[in-house]
Amino acid sequence: MRTTALAATALLLVAPLSACTPAQLRMPEGFGADTVAYEVSGHSPRRFNEPVRFGPYSALEMQEGSTFAWALPLPGFDVGRTRKPYAYTLVARDLPPVQVQCLTRAWTAGAGRESRRATVDLTPLSGPLLACGLQLDGEAAQPLEVAREGRHLQGRLLAPWGHEYAVRGLNGYEGTPITATEPTGYAIVDGATTLAVVDVLNGGRVHLARTLDDEQRVYFAATAAALLLLDPALGEG
Repeated sequence: MRTTALAATALLLVAPLSACTPAQLRMPEGFGADTVAYEVSGHSPRRFNEPVRFGPYSALEMQEGSTFAWALPLPGFDVGRTRKPYAYTLVARDLPPVQVQCLTRAWTAGAGRESRRATVDLTPLSGPLLACGLQLDGEAAQPLEVAREGRHLQGRLLAPWGHEYAVRGLNGYEGTPITATEPTGYAIVDGATTLAVVDVLNGGRVHLARTLDDEQRVYFAATAAALLLLDPALGEG
């Protein structure tokens, strides 16, 4: 993942504002007053197949597939595909487990000489960048999908209680107007209300609204783990 490098770049950019404070995620407006925040372990630095943990939640039985990539080179043109699967079980004491299976994938096309090469992301034409199935305690699996729309990531999360939420990539840094080219975090949103924020900067942090019930919290925690493991730069460079 490139989260560590992204955070380091951001730190250099905001250095004039603060010489000793790491770059921080700019929270969605109105979110944070009635929330609980959990520091993440196992996200950055990331070790292959190690659990991801935050607060009472743990993504265990981690099964990360290797990143598989291929390219079809032609004179002055090439097409390539990159894919990476991962799966885990999100558990918390006295709460039902959530089984999660995900696939990240990217298609790219490049044209021109190497010194003046233009690369185009074709992933939106073939499906979402991230596609997951989440199964809460034996219920029917529900989808989590995240796709690139222009310069941002947007998606949706369906819940077993019959509700659909929006998933939005966040690209801002606190205390600066700078906009990142890759997400600094993600928000899970119900209409105009943000219910959870996944901060991918530095070691990572997950924020959950206190208004969520236990079942919603464990389901959103499972979603947060999937977003922490997502590499939005898949297929680049």
